[in-house]
Formats: sequence, structure tokens, C-alpha cells
Amino acid sequence: MAVEEYRERVKSEKRAAALAAAGRAFLSHGYDRTTLAHVAREAGISTGTLFKHFPTKAALFEGIMEELWEVDPELQRPLPPAGNPTAGLTAIGHDYAGKLRQPDTGPLFRVIIAEAPRFPELGQALFLRGKAPYLNHLHAYLRSEIAAGTMDIHDVPLAARQFLGMINDLIFWPTFLAADQVVDDAEVGRVIDEAVLTLLARYGRPVKDGAARPA
Repeated sequence: MAVEEYRERVKSEKRAAALAAAGRAFLSHGYDRTTLAHVAREAGISTGTLFKHFPTKAALFEGIMEELWEVDPELQRPLPPAGNPTAGLTAIGHDYAGKLRQPDTGPLFRVIIAEAPRFPELGQALFLRGKAPYLNHLHAYLRSEIAAGTMDIHDVPLAARQFLGMINDLIFWPTFLAADQVVDDAEVGRVIDEAVLTLLARYGRPVKDGAARPA
């Protein structure tokens, strides 16, 4: 058992080293000019070991997207408890904002925008490996609130995009498009609070304890 645990730990460490090296390479050299041989050398592993984890450069980029969005295809992320959508949506909003504000998020988006015309798989990796699983997680949470009787939503995917869009538009894009723009923690909190208020004004159902609508 100890030997197996050791092997799994080494395997995990080599995978993490490959992703870290690939992230640095993509940001420094772009997607097109990054090679698997360069990534393996920077990660301190053999190309054979790298190929076992990521057989193609596209697979490497997909792995980076999964790590950025903290998506593990083999694990079911826990949902906030249903019954108080103000608290649940606020928690999800802060989690989403945290992902948007990670140091590598903006630079990786620039790589995707710059090279997507020649490498459409980059945009697909962003959506399929990162954003889509995150949206599915939010869909499941909204459906749990519908089942609890606290929200009335006929188009869950639309409502999910509306919620994330209100946060994304005011937190990510200003700093992405203008380097001198600063969105501090207080503003992030205000944006999330307003997004929750707006979504519940549209979809919230009043309940006896008032949990559906924030005061």
C-alpha cells in the first residue's frame, strides 16, 4: 500500500510540474512556439513521462484549463446547501470572482484570443474543460433551489449565464482591457452583492424566513 501511495504521489508531482512548466511556456512563448520537448525539459521530466500524462500540446492546455477552474472530471464538487439562495449565490459569486482574479487568468485569455484563429482547440479547451463544467455546477445548484421552492427559473442555463455575466463584466473585463484599472476587494464584494440581488429580484420566490430575497 505504501509503495502504491508513493507511486501515485510521484505521478501527481510530475503531472503538476508539467502543468506549471507548460503554463510558463505558453505565457512566455505563446501556444504555437511552445514544444512538448521544451515543457518536459523545464519540468525536469522525460518527454516519455510527459507523453504519458499529456500526449499532445492540446491536452496540456486542457489540463491547464482544468487546473485554472479547479475542475476535476473524476470528482463531484459539493453544492452549497439549498434553502438560502442569497448565501449560496454569494458563495458561488466569490468563488467565480476568485478564479477571474487569479494572476494567470488574464494572460491565458490573451494567449487564447491571439492564437485561437489558428488553433481553435484553445477556445474549445477553455469552454469544455473549464467554463462548461463550472456552469454545470451552477446549473445543479440553481435546480436545487428550484426544488427547494426558493427560486422559479424556467431557463436555468440562461439564468446561470446572466449571473456569471454580471460578475464577469464588471470584475474581469475592465482589468483585462485596461492595465491601469483596479477592482479592489470592496468593489468585488459590491458587484457580487448586486448580482445576487438582481438575480433574486428576477427569479427569487418569497419564503417565510425571507431567505429567497436578500434584505
